[in-house]
Formats: sequence, structure tokens, C-alpha cells
Amino acid sequence: MGNNMLTIAICEDQPEDMSYLRRLLAQSEISCTVSSYTSAEALLEDLENHSKQFDIYFLDIYLPDQTGIDLAQRLRRENDAAILIFLSASDSFYREAFDLYAFHYFLKPIQLPELQSVLQRAARLLDKQTDSFLPICFRGQNIRLRQADISYIASANHRLHFHMRGGRQYTIYRKLDDIETMLSPSLFVRCHKSFIVNLNQVTRLAPEGFYLGDKLIGISRSYSAQAKVAYHDHLFGVFYNV
Repeated sequence: MGNNMLTIAICEDQPEDMSYLRRLLAQSEISCTVSSYTSAEALLEDLENHSKQFDIYFLDIYLPDQTGIDLAQRLRRENDAAILIFLSASDSFYREAFDLYAFHYFLKPIQLPELQSVLQRAARLLDKQTDSFLPICFRGQNIRLRQADISYIASANHRLHFHMRGGRQYTIYRKLDDIETMLSPSLFVRCHKSFIVNLNQVTRLAPEGFYLGDKLIGISRSYSAQAKVAYHDHLFGVFYNV
């Protein structure tokens, strides 16, 4: 993945299988950091607390508290681009896995050449997506927000609040002007000195501003012309790319 290191989460309740996969990852040619979880709830707790973020998830199908498929469904709701890789001694869940757009389905025991090939493909995919992520420092950790998952950004009291699809929120100390230059101009528009919106998340344009579902984001007079042009250009582009 360029010069970047992959961040990997393994959710596997069998100690032997966990150790084996960690050894294989250490032997692979792909640079990575690995976090281990023995239950779905432990992984979800880390994610909900915003303390961890991962490029790739290795999910065992059979977990003590819920299936890997159930866990994947919850991960997919938060991030529809997450790289999900399943681990199982059986191919019984192939259909469910690929309904969730699984990146790969490993039958145990995993072999190093196959793992290496899958990691290389994942790294290439993540390289292509690099421009679609926004790097921020949140609670002392460098993380990447997928730009498509940002609904809008609000500035207040010298802080930026990133409101994500699904309701998650990240707050950092930064100027909106700085972040604006890092965002995709085809996806985001500044509509107020304190707001930037994701045009894909706008459900309608009204005289009072942009509606993102029930949420109203006001459009100030100084940004009105550029915001409305960007919105109509975006609609035009979406229409012709359907």
C-alpha cells in the first residue's frame, strides 16, 4: 500500500488459529499492524469508542457472541467500503459472505501464498482509494475518514465536528479553511463560513438551505451562488452518469 502500513483487525476466538494467522501476517511481505479480538463485542467496543480504525477485518465465521456474518453486517452499515475477509473451516457461509461484498473467504488452514496474494490485492485497492480518505488526528491517533461517509462538517468554538453517515461524530481542533482544501471538490461544497456539506448526502435544496434528511444546513448569502451552482452541477453529473 504505497509506503503506508496496513492496519488489520482479527476477530477470532480460537487461540491457535489466532496465533497461526498472526504468524502468517508477520511472514508476509506486506507491512501491517495487527490488533486481535476474541469476540465481536470487543471489536465493536473499540470502534464505537473511536479508539481504533482498520483497513482490513479478518472475521471468523463462528464467534462466541455472534456470527462473523452478523458482525460483518454491523461493520458494513458503518462503512460500505470496509475490506472484510472471512475465516472458516467450512464453506457453508459463502453466499452470506458475498452478499456482504466480502473481499475474500479463507478456508482454514490458511496458506501463506494465498494470504500474500489477497493482501497484495487489498493493498492495491487501498492505494487507489487513498485520495478518497481524509487524514485527521483524533484523540491523539492518526486516522482516516472516508470522504464519502462524511455528511457535513461544522465549525464552532475553534473546533471542527465531522458528522458521519450512521451518526458517528469526530471533533478536532482545526480550521475549516484548512480542511476545505483537502476535500474532493466534486463531492463537497462550502455553503456557509461554518459549514461544508457532502452533496451526495443532500436530499433537497430549499430557500432556507440544504436538507440532509431532516437536518437543515443553512446557506449564507456570501456562499449562496457557488453552493447552488455546485449543487446543480452535481445533480447534472449524477443524472448523466446513471
